[in-house]
Amino acid sequence: MFNRRVQRVLNTKEQTTSPTVMLDAFMLTCIVDAIERRDVAMSDVKGAYLNALMDDFVVMLISGPEVRIFWELDPTLKEFVTKEKGKNVLYVQLDRPLYGCVKSALLWYESYTGTLKGMGFDLNPYDPCVANKEINETQCSICWYVDNNKISHRDSKV
Repeated sequence: MFNRRVQRVLNTKEQTTSPTVMLDAFMLTCIVDAIERRDVAMSDVKGAYLNALMDDFVVMLISGPEVRIFWELDPTLKEFVTKEKGKNVLYVQLDRPLYGCVKSALLWYESYTGTLKGMGFDLNPYDPCVANKEINETQCSICWYVDNNKISHRDSKV
Protein backbone atom coordinates (compact mmCIF):
# COMPACT_ATOMS: atom_id res chain seq x y z
CA MET A 1 0.00 0.00 0.00
CA PHE A 2 1.36 3.39 -0.98
CA ASN A 3 1.45 6.30 1.41
CA ARG A 4 -0.02 8.89 -0.94
CA ARG A 5 0.03 11.61 1.73
CA VAL A 6 3.81 11.92 1.41
CA GLN A 7 3.57 12.01 -2.38
CA ARG A 8 0.80 14.64 -2.34
CA VAL A 9 2.76 16.98 -0.06
CA LEU A 10 5.68 16.98 -2.48
CA ASN A 11 3.63 17.70 -5.61
CA THR A 12 0.97 20.20 -6.63
CA LYS A 13 -2.31 19.07 -8.15
CA GLU A 14 -1.08 20.28 -11.57
CA GLN A 15 1.99 18.03 -11.23
CA THR A 16 -0.10 14.93 -10.61
CA THR A 17 -3.35 15.33 -12.54
CA SER A 18 -3.73 13.56 -15.86
CA PRO A 19 -6.30 14.61 -18.43
CA THR A 20 -8.98 12.12 -19.46
CA VAL A 21 -11.33 12.34 -22.43
CA MET A 22 -14.31 14.58 -21.81
CA LEU A 23 -17.73 12.94 -22.15
CA ASP A 24 -18.79 15.52 -24.78
CA ALA A 25 -15.72 14.78 -26.91
CA PHE A 26 -16.24 11.04 -26.59
CA MET A 27 -19.90 11.30 -27.61
CA LEU A 28 -19.08 13.57 -30.57
CA THR A 29 -16.49 11.09 -31.85
CA CYS A 30 -19.15 8.36 -31.59
CA ILE A 31 -21.52 10.48 -33.69
CA VAL A 32 -18.79 11.06 -36.31
CA ASP A 33 -18.05 7.31 -36.30
CA ALA A 34 -21.72 6.56 -37.02
CA ILE A 35 -22.21 9.23 -39.69
CA GLU A 36 -18.99 8.27 -41.52
CA ARG A 37 -19.62 4.54 -40.97
CA ARG A 38 -16.22 4.10 -39.40
CA ASP A 39 -14.90 0.83 -38.09
CA VAL A 40 -14.39 1.18 -34.33
CA ALA A 41 -11.95 -0.73 -32.15
CA MET A 42 -11.62 -0.62 -28.38
CA SER A 43 -8.32 -1.45 -26.76
CA ASP A 44 -6.64 -1.49 -23.40
CA VAL A 45 -2.91 -0.91 -22.99
CA LYS A 46 -1.76 -3.67 -20.65
CA GLY A 47 0.71 -2.49 -18.02
CA ALA A 48 0.39 1.05 -19.40
CA TYR A 49 2.12 2.80 -16.53
CA LEU A 50 5.13 0.52 -16.90
CA ASN A 51 5.71 2.01 -20.36
CA ALA A 52 6.51 5.40 -18.80
CA LEU A 53 9.58 6.39 -16.80
CA MET A 54 9.48 7.65 -13.21
CA ASP A 55 10.72 11.23 -13.04
CA ASP A 56 11.04 11.47 -9.25
CA PHE A 57 12.97 9.64 -6.58
CA VAL A 58 10.32 7.25 -5.20
CA VAL A 59 11.11 4.57 -2.64
CA MET A 60 8.70 1.71 -2.03
CA LEU A 61 8.68 -0.55 1.01
CA ILE A 62 8.00 -4.22 0.40
CA SER A 63 7.28 -6.23 3.53
CA GLY A 64 6.18 -9.64 4.69
CA PRO A 65 6.07 -12.80 2.57
CA GLU A 66 6.39 -10.81 -0.69
CA VAL A 67 10.03 -10.11 0.19
CA ARG A 68 10.89 -13.80 -0.19
CA ILE A 69 9.32 -13.83 -3.67
CA PHE A 70 11.53 -10.92 -4.70
CA TRP A 71 14.75 -12.47 -3.47
CA GLU A 72 13.85 -15.82 -5.02
CA LEU A 73 13.41 -14.04 -8.36
CA ASP A 74 16.67 -12.14 -7.87
CA PRO A 75 18.98 -13.65 -5.24
CA THR A 76 21.19 -10.52 -5.25
CA LEU A 77 18.37 -8.69 -3.43
CA LYS A 78 18.73 -10.87 -0.33
CA GLU A 79 21.64 -8.77 0.97
CA PHE A 80 19.31 -5.71 1.07
CA VAL A 81 16.58 -7.42 3.12
CA THR A 82 16.35 -6.24 6.73
CA LYS A 83 14.06 -6.99 9.68
CA GLU A 84 11.63 -4.42 11.05
CA LYS A 85 9.23 -5.39 13.84
CA GLY A 86 10.04 -9.03 13.15
CA LYS A 87 9.13 -8.85 9.45
CA ASN A 88 11.38 -9.00 6.41
CA VAL A 89 11.45 -5.66 4.60
CA LEU A 90 13.00 -4.53 1.35
CA TYR A 91 13.24 -0.92 0.19
CA VAL A 92 13.37 -0.41 -3.58
CA GLN A 93 13.61 2.64 -5.81
CA LEU A 94 11.02 2.75 -8.59
CA ASP A 95 12.27 3.31 -12.13
CA ARG A 96 8.74 2.98 -13.56
CA PRO A 97 5.44 4.34 -12.25
CA LEU A 98 3.13 1.84 -10.56
CA TYR A 99 -0.60 2.00 -9.90
CA GLY A 100 -0.93 3.86 -6.63
CA CYS A 101 1.75 6.50 -7.25
CA VAL A 102 0.17 9.93 -7.55
CA LYS A 103 2.01 10.85 -10.76
CA SER A 104 1.60 7.54 -12.61
CA ALA A 105 -1.37 8.56 -14.75
CA LEU A 106 0.27 11.85 -15.76
CA LEU A 107 3.58 10.16 -16.62
CA TRP A 108 1.68 7.63 -18.74
CA TYR A 109 -0.29 10.43 -20.45
CA GLU A 110 2.91 12.27 -21.34
CA SER A 111 4.52 9.08 -22.65
CA TYR A 112 1.42 8.08 -24.65
CA THR A 113 0.84 11.50 -26.23
CA GLY A 114 4.53 11.66 -27.11
CA THR A 115 4.20 8.32 -28.90
CA LEU A 116 1.05 9.43 -30.75
CA LYS A 117 2.69 12.72 -31.82
CA GLY A 118 5.71 10.73 -32.99
CA MET A 119 3.35 8.67 -35.17
CA GLY A 120 2.00 11.87 -36.75
CA PHE A 121 -1.20 12.30 -34.71
CA ASP A 122 -2.31 15.81 -33.74
CA LEU A 123 -3.91 16.38 -30.34
CA ASN A 124 -7.28 18.08 -30.44
CA PRO A 125 -6.92 21.65 -29.08
CA TYR A 126 -10.21 21.35 -27.16
CA ASP A 127 -9.64 17.93 -25.64
CA PRO A 128 -6.06 16.67 -25.10
CA CYS A 129 -7.30 13.05 -25.03
CA VAL A 130 -8.47 13.05 -28.62
CA ALA A 131 -5.94 12.67 -31.43
CA ASN A 132 -6.42 12.62 -35.19
CA LYS A 133 -4.34 11.71 -38.22
CA GLU A 134 -5.05 11.47 -41.94
CA ILE A 135 -4.43 7.89 -43.07
CA ASN A 136 -5.27 6.83 -46.63
CA GLU A 137 -6.94 10.23 -47.19
CA THR A 138 -9.40 9.67 -44.31
CA GLN A 139 -9.26 10.70 -40.69
CA CYS A 140 -8.28 8.23 -37.99
CA SER A 141 -9.37 9.25 -34.48
CA ILE A 142 -8.21 7.99 -31.13
CA CYS A 143 -9.76 9.03 -27.85
CA TRP A 144 -8.68 7.60 -24.54
CA TYR A 145 -9.42 7.44 -20.86
CA VAL A 146 -6.14 6.66 -19.09
CA ASP A 147 -5.18 3.37 -20.84
CA ASN A 148 -8.49 2.56 -22.59
CA ASN A 149 -8.75 3.58 -26.24
CA LYS A 150 -11.45 4.03 -28.85
CA ILE A 151 -9.91 4.04 -32.32
CA SER A 152 -11.91 4.67 -35.47
CA HIS A 153 -11.32 4.83 -39.21
CA ARG A 154 -13.35 3.95 -42.29
CA ASP A 155 -10.90 1.20 -43.25
CA SER A 156 -10.93 -1.64 -40.71
CA LYS A 157 -7.35 -2.53 -41.67
CA VAL A 158 -6.15 0.83 -40.40
